[in-house]
Amino acid sequence: MSAEILAQGVLPWVLASVMLAMGLSLRIEDFVRVWRHPRRVLVGLSLQILALPLLAWAVVLVLPLPVMAAAGLLLVALVPSGATSNMFSYLVQGDLALSVSLTALAGLLAPFLLPLVMGWNFELLGLAAQGFSLPYWQTVGQLLLVTVLPALIGMLLRLLLPDAALEPLLPLVKRLTGLAMLLVVVGLFVVYQHRLPALLSLETLAVLVLCVLAMSLGYQIARGMRFPTDSVRAITVEVGVQNAGIAMMVAFVILQLPQLGLVPLLYGILMNAPVFAWVVFCIWRDRQPAAVRVGSD
Repeated sequence: MSAEILAQGVLPWVLASVMLAMGLSLRIEDFVRVWRHPRRVLVGLSLQILALPLLAWAVVLVLPLPVMAAAGLLLVALVPSGATSNMFSYLVQGDLALSVSLTALAGLLAPFLLPLVMGWNFELLGLAAQGFSLPYWQTVGQLLLVTVLPALIGMLLRLLLPDAALEPLLPLVKRLTGLAMLLVVVGLFVVYQHRLPALLSLETLAVLVLCVLAMSLGYQIARGMRFPTDSVRAITVEVGVQNAGIAMMVAFVILQLPQLGLVPLLYGILMNAPVFAWVVFCIWRDRQPAAVRVGSD
């Protein structure tokens, strides 16, 4: 399969199927329960929408990244958390309703915020002067079609279909869409491996530093706000796990700039290392005696 077909033909459809599966897993009750504690939602969204791009800029200013790599890192910071964040929240015994709500709300805002803020970033990086621009309404329309619309269709199907018919299918749908997204990422990695930065490179360092800083900030802020442990864990995951698929779609499909999509592709692969470390730590912590855990979660 050629790079063009994989990136521009397959990626949007797979991304839409992932968002459809996320919509199928949402209940109205999830949002009602979460909004009883609005501070947790506002903190989680603020960290994703405001703090994460600022962290990315800090990394860009400290590390001498190539301009296109810096733009790719900023693009990653502007996309919402990925559907896999819900899976990781489940693995760390986090607040799954909060995780799903943050993913959904950030996903609803992303089509409108991402092209606007990314346009400003292009200007700050000097790329706008070189003719690089992100057409606002075209980008909004394409992102709505691939992310928000499938999620809303999934929610509608959830309302219309009886639980007896849907519940047995939902785990299978989640596994299949997750596997499809994984195969697309692996396929893009194989196709573009000759253009990807080396494992020991500034780009790799920048990706790992951003993910670790984002998770650390999410953990410290949520813990400092004295949120319950399950909410702290969910927010930690949500801030670090980004929907690299959306970033790649913007780069490969909308802008048709593969060089812009290489850092998001790298992030989609490497972010799993610190997140899995967090999962292992949480599982280990939960197995400790209660007296050891007091005051440390």
